[in-house]
Amino acid sequence: MVTSLNPLSLPLVIPLIGLAYALYNTHWVLSRDPGDEKLKWISNLIAKGAGAFLKREYSVILPTGLILMLIIGATYYLLFHSPSLAAYSMISFALGAIGSGLAGYIGMYVTTRSASRTAAAARGGIDEALKVSFRAGSVMGIILASIAVLTVSSLYLVYSTLVREWAMAIAPVALGASLMSLFIRVAGGIYTKAADWGADMVGKVESNIPEDDPRNPGVIADNVGDNVGDVAGMASDVYESFIVVLTGSLILISVFNIPKIFASLILSVTSLVLLSTLLGVQVVRGKVNGRDIASASMRKLSNSLIVTVLISSLLITAYSMLVVKPLEAMALSVSVIMGFVTAVAVLYITQYFTHYTYGPVKDIAKQASLSASNVIVAGYSYGLLSATPVILIVAVALGISFYLGYAYIPASMPIEGGIMGTALASVGLLSLAGIVISLDSYGPVSDNANGLVEMAGLGDETRMITDALDAIGNTYKATTKGYAIASAGLASLVLFIGFIYEAVSYSTPADGALSVALNYLNVINPLLLVGILMGAVLVYVFSSRLLIAVGKAASELVEEIRRQFRVKRILEGLDKPDYDKAIDIATRHALREFMAPALLAVAMPILVGLTLGWVALAGLILGTIIVGFPRALLMANAGGAWDNAKKLIEAMLDPELGGKGSAAHKNAVIGDVVGDPFKDTAGPSLNPLIKVVNTVSIVFAPAVAMISAVNPVAHLGYLILLFIHLI
Repeated sequence: MVTSLNPLSLPLVIPLIGLAYALYNTHWVLSRDPGDEKLKWISNLIAKGAGAFLKREYSVILPTGLILMLIIGATYYLLFHSPSLAAYSMISFALGAIGSGLAGYIGMYVTTRSASRTAAAARGGIDEALKVSFRAGSVMGIILASIAVLTVSSLYLVYSTLVREWAMAIAPVALGASLMSLFIRVAGGIYTKAADWGADMVGKVESNIPEDDPRNPGVIADNVGDNVGDVAGMASDVYESFIVVLTGSLILISVFNIPKIFASLILSVTSLVLLSTLLGVQVVRGKVNGRDIASASMRKLSNSLIVTVLISSLLITAYSMLVVKPLEAMALSVSVIMGFVTAVAVLYITQYFTHYTYGPVKDIAKQASLSASNVIVAGYSYGLLSATPVILIVAVALGISFYLGYAYIPASMPIEGGIMGTALASVGLLSLAGIVISLDSYGPVSDNANGLVEMAGLGDETRMITDALDAIGNTYKATTKGYAIASAGLASLVLFIGFIYEAVSYSTPADGALSVALNYLNVINPLLLVGILMGAVLVYVFSSRLLIAVGKAASELVEEIRRQFRVKRILEGLDKPDYDKAIDIATRHALREFMAPALLAVAMPILVGLTLGWVALAGLILGTIIVGFPRALLMANAGGAWDNAKKLIEAMLDPELGGKGSAAHKNAVIGDVVGDPFKDTAGPSLNPLIKVVNTVSIVFAPAVAMISAVNPVAHLGYLILLFIHLI
């Protein structure tokens, strides 16, 4: 082992380089030509609407965050009788929440101002337009990864030298990130799909006008929604997963008494992948060669991911060989690479089920020639099927990494080394967040650019360029949702195991924690079963509330667009639509509806833990993961398939279906409208729900464990449930 090498130097220095590069890209993008006055005017409307929404949203979130931060501090003080530990826990929580909000805001600030520059660049060809749009997206990805690595590394460096319970001091950073992500995902999802739904139903279905037609009052709100949902929402979601898996891995190292060199090594691994990301994004430059500009452009973007993975694999293998023993280095690097493989596999599996060049979407489009109900049933069926290979890939990755950790990672018990192996695979998957979110954030930029070209009337040649960019963007927006869901599942499993050990360790000697956990966590324990069922209830109630919220907001927006079409000469082009009214409707509903389901996700683990004990809470976590993970895949992939079935018909890729305005197209639009809240509201919001349940549980694990041991309510609840079970 090389002791002269300081592993913590990398995760402190490389993120600073990443932030500097992101700022450089920001300057470069914003210095491009923003286009003519009309283009700038429309772009400013979108940027203004998105910025105003996030500011109002953050102002609503702030009081809740402050109250929860004080509760965390008070709980830590009462449990550990340490003012310093209470203060550190509140600082961690605040940094997690601020980092999540900051990453989303900065990224969205750049993307909302990049669409007009992409549209203007498209007048000169695909090369410059692709470069502008991808660089804009890379700002979001690189900032997200840099802030996540820097935050956790800094907290670990400081707390591991100041307090013995350094893992507990770090844990609230995951809760802060999770809470902010849940709020942004839920509110942004309600906003974006209410706007999209309202604009599509009246514009495309009822009035038969094109998508992004400037006569539609909902079109600006729709474009705003692309940014608050697909940029700020996705960024906060993956940022949270990244923070959660790093925090969970550090907690496991603490409770398993694994050598601290592995904590530093995990943080160094993520920083090396960030460095590889900085190199990988350089691939997207130069000429786009080929007759099919969409395929050629997509190859460049895909190559950036492949280059990042290859460089990361080489750097991690070489670096681990320098820091730990050869067999340990092998186990560590292969486990991390299994995470890379899982990420790439999930992206391609999702692409197969959601892109219009493959069988599932083609079949859904053909069903549109029959009826809208055929479209819905076919899309739902493929959504169900799409979850299967992703779950199997995750299972294989966990199995291989567990075996490697079990055999080669030093721990007091082999099973603990195996669990660390699975944590390393999760770290590998999440460490690719920088490049994956760069590809994802490129999507809303190209989508908005395409809409701006339509609204500003920049001509068919320019529209052909932005159509190609938009088609690629839609693909990546769909596939990265699969990545986000898989990352949520893996991150939650890491924290779930950490919660079990954390809860048991406060009532049992460390060397007996495993036997106690195995004794209580068996399938005939009624408390565990009840907790699992309550987790399923939470997933279903949460999803239902979000879908209802989208329906309410969309209904009001539909009526407003219809009203404007009736009383004004908008369709004749003689009057301008009232865009602000449509934006206000979507904003009001999103901010009014998002708090209740979000607070339910925070309150339920605490209530279950304090009344029924840690075993029932473990069941709640497990039920939320088992039910929520495949359901999120179903909803996201079904929604993406419906969306692209509509686009297949619009692009006349199957002339027999008739193209825009045909009966098949109208049926496909209905399927797309059903799928919108699936793929952009309820499905993605299950990611932070799963993680919030975990992070709340692990932060309050000491309190739950101690109260479970003395609280008669917990014993009474156990006796009642046992009696019911026996009957």
